[in-house]
Amino acid sequence: MPKKSKATKPESRLADFLRLGGKQIPRDFASKATDATKSMLRKKAQDVNALRRQEALLFGGLRGAPEVAVDDPANKKALDGLLSLHTKFASKKLTFAKVPAEVGGFFPGSISGTIVPPFDFADSIPTLLANVTNPTLSVSANVNGQISASAVTSRIPGFNGGSEYARVGFFFHPMTAGTLTISASPTYSFQWSTNSLNTALVTSSGNVGLTIYGMDEMGRILASAGSNYELWNEQATGQINLNFDFDVKKSLSVSLGVTHTLIYLCFVEVDAHVVGMGWPGSLATSMALATVPSIHYEFMPQLVLEQ
Repeated sequence: MPKKSKATKPESRLADFLRLGGKQIPRDFASKATDATKSMLRKKAQDVNALRRQEALLFGGLRGAPEVAVDDPANKKALDGLLSLHTKFASKKLTFAKVPAEVGGFFPGSISGTIVPPFDFADSIPTLLANVTNPTLSVSANVNGQISASAVTSRIPGFNGGSEYARVGFFFHPMTAGTLTISASPTYSFQWSTNSLNTALVTSSGNVGLTIYGMDEMGRILASAGSNYELWNEQATGQINLNFDFDVKKSLSVSLGVTHTLIYLCFVEVDAHVVGMGWPGSLATSMALATVPSIHYEFMPQLVLEQ
């Protein structure tokens, strides 16, 4: 396991004291944060998929456009080939990059540092919609900095969809108001595909991102900031689309105005979401994983001018 820091124990204790504002994070805070994020993601997925279900009904009523005759025996070979292509792509397994740990710790004279594994938390959150054909979902997250999310639609005819979400990061609690900036350079891989016949509804979306959430001790998300290393949202019908890349390394930073009244979650996240109508119809895959060697933070206190 990578060393937390090459700083001495007193320096490490001082760095943690400053990072957490001299405060102990409540024992149940991590579970409340997970529940709040789960609720937010579930509502987002339900709202989006309710709209997509409505669109599917409308698309199904379209007339006048040339369509593939899915029941024609002459088309069987091509349809089987399309299904085989989806199966091959969906079964491909992404692998975590081997990234060496980075040295981090407390830098004298400023409230800044680099957090390395083991991180404070690692969460995985599935969102499977009710009353739909089940997609295939998988997810993993560990405090050593490896996170992954994968979603593949079902072949069984009928509207189906679901999401997986994973994150890893640390807590921050300032002693006073100011600006918190975090930065990270994860190594990540992703792949996605959509395969739609005629006007069959399909969606593949996901992201690899860097995020800050500000939460109160009740577990409510009251402030946030974030940006994406990678983002996709493919919804084209009547065609095949796909994209992928492996062992990508990018740097990104995010800033947020913070106060001493909230506890902040700072994390790298991966998200994967799919919607499909089964086969023949539409199929989708969405996969992402990341290895996070470290997350750096800097806190700039707000200056108060006397009047």
